[in-house]
Order: sequence, then structure tokens, then C-alpha cells
Amino acid sequence: MRSFRITAPGIALALFFLFLAVSLPLSLGRSVRRIHAAFRFAGETAYEERARHFGAEYARAVEEIRRTIPKDGVYLLLDGDEEELGGAIWVRFDLAPRRAVFLGFLKDLKTPASFRYPLIRETRWVVIGYAQKPPRLMEGSELLRRLEAGR
Repeated sequence: MRSFRITAPGIALALFFLFLAVSLPLSLGRSVRRIHAAFRFAGETAYEERARHFGAEYARAVEEIRRTIPKDGVYLLLDGDEEELGGAIWVRFDLAPRRAVFLGFLKDLKTPASFRYPLIRETRWVVIGYAQKPPRLMEGSELLRRLEAGR
């Protein structure tokens, strides 16, 4: 009678098959759901996709900004949230290929002596991105008036 010995390669092989048995159904289910979503949303425009992910109000605001700023235009980008939530990043992505100059947080623009004020004064467009609401487009001079008036 042969004795059965547990070896390191045998343990590794058993663990590999256990991993396959557990992960294969989960991965297969996830893949089927993603393929189904790809077929369901095929042919969707960029506007429709934005509206589905972020809401119709956000999509309308982005489209209005895209119509205002030309494709080769440059704009200043500010994050309007109190903490870093990534709203400005999504706005920058949605406004591509327009070039953004990121100035940081709107809350950090406290005094007219800020080194960013001359840049704002000389630019035509400023976009303020938010995580939970639509982006806002304004001219640099309008933003300066609002900042000097206490927002």
C-alpha cells in the first residue's frame, strides 16, 4: 500500500484549483453584466452618457461650456468644493480637447493680492468644477468681481 504524502507542489496545485473554483463564477458573472451593458448602451452619444452618469443638468452645463469655449481654447479651472472630491477632474475630462490651467481650490482665492489674480484678470474663461453639482462658466472679470465682493 502506497502512502499519500502532502508536498508543497501538491498544496500549491490544490490552492490554485480552489482559487479557480471560487473566482471563475464571480468573474464570469461580472463579464456577462459588462457585455450586456455594452450592448445596451451602444450608440449612446457623449451627452447621453454624461446625463446617465452625472445627471441631465450636468450634461447640459458641459455642453453649453463646450459650445462657448472653442476646441483650441484655454480656460482656467478651479475646484469649487471645500475638499478634494474630484469634480474639477471630471469637468476637465469632459471639456477635452480644450486646455485647462488648474488653479486649485476656489476657497483658496481669498485676497486680490493672490498670485493667481493677474492670471484670472487676463483670461477670458474660468470654469468652476463641482463634484455634486454642474460646472459653472464665467469670465475672469466676473469671477474677480465676485471674489472682491466676498463671493
